[in-house]
Amino acid sequence: MRQTNFKERFYTLYKLGRFAFSAGLLVLLLSLYSIGSTKSVVDPYSLLVLAIYSVVSLLLFVLSNRPHFFEFLLDELFIFLLVLRVSFSYAFFSLFLFFPVFFSTFFLDFAYGFTTFVVAVVLQLSYFLIVFGGLNFTSLMQLFINGVALCFITLAAYKLKGRLEAQEAYIKSLEREKEEAELYKRLYEISANLAHELKNPLASIRGAVELLSEGKQNPKLIEILRRETQRLDSIMRDFLNLARPSTDDLVEIPVKATLEEIASTLSTSGKEVVVEGEEVVLRSSLKGLRSALDNLLRNAVQWAKSKVLVKVGREKGWLVVEVEDDGPGVPLSERDRVFEPFFSKRREGSGLGLSIVRKFAIDSGGFVFVEDGKRLKGARFVLKLPLKRGSGESSDT
Repeated sequence: MRQTNFKERFYTLYKLGRFAFSAGLLVLLLSLYSIGSTKSVVDPYSLLVLAIYSVVSLLLFVLSNRPHFFEFLLDELFIFLLVLRVSFSYAFFSLFLFFPVFFSTFFLDFAYGFTTFVVAVVLQLSYFLIVFGGLNFTSLMQLFINGVALCFITLAAYKLKGRLEAQEAYIKSLEREKEEAELYKRLYEISANLAHELKNPLASIRGAVELLSEGKQNPKLIEILRRETQRLDSIMRDFLNLARPSTDDLVEIPVKATLEEIASTLSTSGKEVVVEGEEVVLRSSLKGLRSALDNLLRNAVQWAKSKVLVKVGREKGWLVVEVEDDGPGVPLSERDRVFEPFFSKRREGSGLGLSIVRKFAIDSGGFVFVEDGKRLKGARFVLKLPLKRGSGESSDT
């Protein structure tokens, strides 16, 4: 999930504050307007402006996902309209102009922030020209002081923005370093696990070769050499499948028929493998898809007590393959780790099968996960692949 940065959090607070200010002030003025003696102070014009501003604020709060230049200009305009009928003082006007100037500078580029600052100064000048009919020494001093204050507000916004951006960049750099450290840690673990997996068959091969070199001819030694070399070949083949990018051509593959073919090769395990559902044709790498499905079924058969249930279907443009067994299931603490290379709870397993499944799923634009079984109450692995590569749209294939 994408993390929310400081600008997005601040913008949410600004939108909330704008709506709370406009709606709260509207409620206050409506309360005052209901008192007959104050109707000369709170007139329908101010109530209308505030009502429109409240609606606009609510729409921006609900619909706007990122800051826009126009909304800060609208803030300045509505505040200006509120003071034209002298319902509010110049102090109120100048104070609340600080907020759109500050936050436009904080959220937007320099050009937009500067434009908002200029508009604020122009509106203050227009206030004196419209309300008082011109400028005098006092109004000029007020305009100058507020202009200086706006300059400081703008500089403060830029300074705060720079500090927060620097802090966010520093945090992101720390996160990248942590991710790189975790990556190297996993590479070291994978290297150690690979060495461990190769060590045992190599030790058996070395022992058998030493006995043969001493002239001890024994069919069991030949069988050890054959079995352990096959084991080494299987480990290296799986490891290369995991590391090598797929370059196979894409072809039309009937998924259910492929699963039934794989299931037939596992019949010697003494466990029942049932494939059900509809036939779905997927355009994919034949070698990659077959390897992924084969590893998925073999993992289920290895852990099942007596039965594996495979279901094939489609769901909103996705191929869905569900493989469920009646085994012990996968604990919650291990559901992420089962897809890591060399993670295996079985001594004879290399721990690469499910990693190959996940790599193929990711390369194909899909995903795979494990959860509790629904029918057989064991583990339930779900593989989802897009029927159209690079698209989640449905296919009629």
